[in-house]
Amino acid sequence: MRRKSSKQRDRIMDYLSSVDGHLTAEEIYKNMKEQGEQISLATIYRNLGILEEMNLIRKVAHPQEGYCYDKTAIPHHHLHCVCCDKIYDLKLPYDAALNDQIAQLSGAVVYSHTITVEGICPQCQKEQMVQ
Repeated sequence: MRRKSSKQRDRIMDYLSSVDGHLTAEEIYKNMKEQGEQISLATIYRNLGILEEMNLIRKVAHPQEGYCYDKTAIPHHHLHCVCCDKIYDLKLPYDAALNDQIAQLSGAVVYSHTITVEGICPQCQKEQMVQ
């Protein structure tokens, strides 16, 4: 579905493009407000939903925070660091053939998959070695 452009949606997308990492709607709201943006949390949520619907961003399940948002909708996998609680992109190639394997095993129609692994990120590993 084609949507008309929106100044607020463009600002949210510009903000997401300018940051590294995966942020919750609340973090996006707080950070944009600190930058002087006049925007409500409801507007952030509404426009994140539209951006996801437009396949411009991806909503990622976070084990503690609910959902966070990824500035790319290109299929890829994630690491959840159990120490710092951040979500990181993994440089693991997305294997679309896994969709077919899952479909064959389950009898379901599979469009895509997501993989989030639990572990400790390199930065937290370094900090643990120092302690």
